Amino acid sequence: MPKKIRTIFLFLLMMGFAALPALADRTNIRPAWNLFTTQQDTEMGRLLANDIERRYQLVTDGEANTYLDALGKQLAVYAPGYKYPYEFKIVADDSVNAWALPGGIIYVTSGLIQSAQNEPQLAGILAHEIAHVVLRHGTAEVSQAYNNGVSDGYRGRTSVNDAMSRLNIRFDQNAIPFRYSREEERQADIVATQIMFDANFDPQQMTRMFQRFNSHPASPNRVNNVRTELQNLGGLRANLRGDSPDLHATQDRLLAWNGNGNDNRFPSRSDRYGRTQTYRASNIEFQYPDNWQVSERGDSISVAPYNGFVNGSMAYGMTIATFDPQTNRYYGRNSFISPGTRVDTSNLSSATNQLLDELRQSNPNMTVVRNSERQRVDGSQAMVLELRNESPLGGYESDWLVTVLRPNGLLRYFVGVAPENEFNRYRTSFEDIVNSVRFLD
Repeated sequence: MPKKIRTIFLFLLMMGFAALPALADRTNIRPAWNLFTTQQDTEMGRLLANDIERRYQLVTDGEANTYLDALGKQLAVYAPGYKYPYEFKIVADDSVNAWALPGGIIYVTSGLIQSAQNEPQLAGILAHEIAHVVLRHGTAEVSQAYNNGVSDGYRGRTSVNDAMSRLNIRFDQNAIPFRYSREEERQADIVATQIMFDANFDPQQMTRMFQRFNSHPASPNRVNNVRTELQNLGGLRANLRGDSPDLHATQDRLLAWNGNGNDNRFPSRSDRYGRTQTYRASNIEFQYPDNWQVSERGDSISVAPYNGFVNGSMAYGMTIATFDPQTNRYYGRNSFISPGTRVDTSNLSSATNQLLDELRQSNPNMTVVRNSERQRVDGSQAMVLELRNESPLGGYESDWLVTVLRPNGLLRYFVGVAPENEFNRYRTSFEDIVNSVRFLD
């Protein structure tokens, strides 16, 4: 080869390598140890999907689903590793949330789609959820829990049904397949950055969307993870994909389909999602929305949507519990007694006053906004108070407190909570629960 031609060839070869930092420098992340095969990932995902679709209403608008599925599959093409049969579905729920099931079924809420300011932001969330799937984080968490708590160190294969049965795995936002560690979140951020980059989206839009995400709060680490990986990939490309009118058309369709924006987490009996199910214990029975969940701790019952708790504190939902008032306390001092009040109502007022003092011990900034309402619960005289308290979401919440004095002397109380600026949208559902109560004691 003549010297001049050889020099040109070497120069072009060097330029070619310089143009490929994305291949040379991208972070290579491998899935963690796992008891399950990729086929078993899909099997577990199908079982969890059946559970989700029994509990949640899915959006059935064909054009909205076609748009989401097409965008998701465009991104999934660039996911590394095993090629799962991805599906993307919309849950009728105004919260901002998404769930990646093992095996590639990804659910996003209508509220998440509505909150996206542009298509790259929505693509960023989908890419992050795809990353959880391809890195097999769901079944890795199940594998670790099974190995630690059930199998006594067994590290061979096991069946999906056996693992889910032994670990009591059903769909829940806090269920084992969704308890991602900080390291798993970091890995998903990095792989999502790669997916977004390869699909010609700006990965930084992902971090902006996470600021409104219910279960994935924004953090400096997330921003830094994305920025660092983007630098590894060579920085932003030219001619990035921007916003799409298809997103905004989908948002309009979802708004119309949702019945002018009704919040489907808190259905009243009059709207289209007003289906209920019955909870029955030894001393109480009531009906609650079928896309909420009931949990018990001692004599306290929590009834809340799947995203109702933030850092262990209820932000949306209702607590039902009992309180044992002291008969002789507060004699001559009662905020709710007026002259001429009947004895039974006076006792209820005194017990309610004691309950408020008890609640204020752990909620010192709780204040009574209104205390004039009275009603009956299953035929018994009840008091209704509106309270104001600090919300775990920040700012303030409204608390709707209903108290009933039972024949055994215990005070049965119900507290419905929601952020102050959203409370009026949810009060009907709290009232529906209380109005359905039947006392069995």
